[in-house]
Parts: sequence; structure tokens; C-alpha cells
Amino acid sequence: MALLTRQKEYAMYRLIVLCIIAAMLSACQSVQHRSTDAMEVKKMGVNGFELSYVEEGKGDTVVFVHGASGDWRTWEGLRPIMSNKYHYVALSRRYHYPNAWTDDGANYTMTQHVEDVATFIRNLSVGKVHLVGASWGGRVAGYLVLRYPELVRSVILSDPALIDPVSADGKAALGAYQKDVGKSREVAKKGDVREAAILLFDAVQDEPGAFDKAPPVQQQRFLDNAKTLAPMYTGAAPAPVTCEQLAAIKVPVLVMSGEKTRAIFRYGNERLTSCLPKGTATAIVPNSTHRWYPENPAGGAEAILAFIAKH
Repeated sequence: MALLTRQKEYAMYRLIVLCIIAAMLSACQSVQHRSTDAMEVKKMGVNGFELSYVEEGKGDTVVFVHGASGDWRTWEGLRPIMSNKYHYVALSRRYHYPNAWTDDGANYTMTQHVEDVATFIRNLSVGKVHLVGASWGGRVAGYLVLRYPELVRSVILSDPALIDPVSADGKAALGAYQKDVGKSREVAKKGDVREAAILLFDAVQDEPGAFDKAPPVQQQRFLDNAKTLAPMYTGAAPAPVTCEQLAAIKVPVLVMSGEKTRAIFRYGNERLTSCLPKGTATAIVPNSTHRWYPENPAGGAEAILAFIAKH
């Protein structure tokens, strides 16, 4: 009888252990994230155009907007981190990979991209979102929060170049950057979009040959969007943003940059934060350049998470 009792106890103990192991495995599987190749790329009709996007996670929605020659994959390093706590959404802007071209790029304007992202946010039907934009995408996010603040809970702007610096050093840095980007613009006009993309990459990094040193996956993603550069360079520019407009923003703002970003972005951010309301947050991503999102995504995600947790 005692032996039978011990056998029953052992069987019960074994069952409990197996249940615990099963629960742990289930929990582990629940936090696993899909690889980039396994992501379901969804489509949304926006202003007569289909925008591609990916989403993962639950909670408040954080929408990511990429910069020049980028797409939804720009933010892939942040997705596993952000989607643990929030509903992560990254879209590809009009004309960017893998979106189809329905015209010759004539609608590649800042105004059109702002309207597209605004409509995209409305169509998500999730209420106000935390909006993250980098570089050219940061400008999109900046113009959007000026025009449609009711759509945004907070905005994170990484080197958005929303307003030009006014200091002598800042103006000199702007001139040097414009000269380098001008090389890319001229090549793009001649139809060599691959070389235009490489020259833009080098200009942003402030390092000739920077493209050749980048990991192949980053090179390919940049080249996948090289065709967008010619219409980006020739598209109608929006009205300049004024310091007074920036000072009137009521939405919480975080201005971000990489520790080693090119001087023009640093000077531009200094002017931007001087115009924005007092209390505007800033963050520097360690050991990274203007393109901190593939270089130190964990550092960038940490700054974003700390900021939006307050809002």
C-alpha cells in the first residue's frame, strides 16, 4: 500500500513538472519574434495608393516612419524590443519598397507623404499614436504633428532637419552637407540611381566609402529604394517651418541623434530644440551615427521606451 501511494505521488509530481515545463515553453514561444523574412507584409489603401506595412505586439501603438532610400525594414532592429511592450507598426512610404509605382513619382512630395501617413494612422483605428520618424521621415513626422496634432500622443524626431541652424558653424556645416548631397542629386538626374544612393549614403555618414563598409543587408535595402531619390530631389518642397510654429507644439517631443552624427544634424537639432517648448526631451544614442537604427537599435529603443512610458 505504501509503495502504491509513493507511485501515485511520483506520478502526480511528474505531471506537475511536465505542466510547468509546458507552461514555460508556451511562455517562451509567446515572446518569440518573427524573422524579417517571416514577417507578414500587409497592405493598406491610402489616398489612392497601397502602402505596405508590418505590425507586431499589443498595447499602445507606435508608428515608425523611415527616411530617404529606406522602407519598413529600416526599423527591424527595434521591432523585437518595441513589440514586447507596444503595438509596433512600421510602414513603407509611397514609392518605397515593396510598394508598386502607379506613376512616375510625380507625387513624391513632403506634403503627399504627410497626408499619406496621417491617413494611414486614421485607418489603423487605434486612436492617438506615438510617432517615430528618422531623417527625411523625421521631417514627415514633424510636419504631421504641426498639421494634425490630434493624431499624435507623442512624437520622436531623429535628425529631422526641420529647421536650418543659424550659427556661423551651423551654416558652414549645412553648406558642406548640401555640397555632398548635391553630388548625389546630379547623378540621380542623369539616371544612375545606384550611384546616387551610394553618394547619399556617404554624404549622410560624412565619410567617402562609407557605403562599401556597410553590411551587405543594409546596402541592399538602401539600393532597393534608390529609384526614389530622383523624385525626392525634384519634388515640391513644403513651406519652411518657423521657430514660432515649433514653439506652439503641444504634443510631447523627443529629439534624437546618434553620438557620431554628422555636424549638420547636430546643429540642426540644437536649433530645433531651442525653438521647441521648454521641457522637450533629447537623447543621444551611444556609439552610432545618423543611422543609429541599424547600428545601435537597442540603445535607440531604450531612449524611445523611456520617453513614451511618460506619455
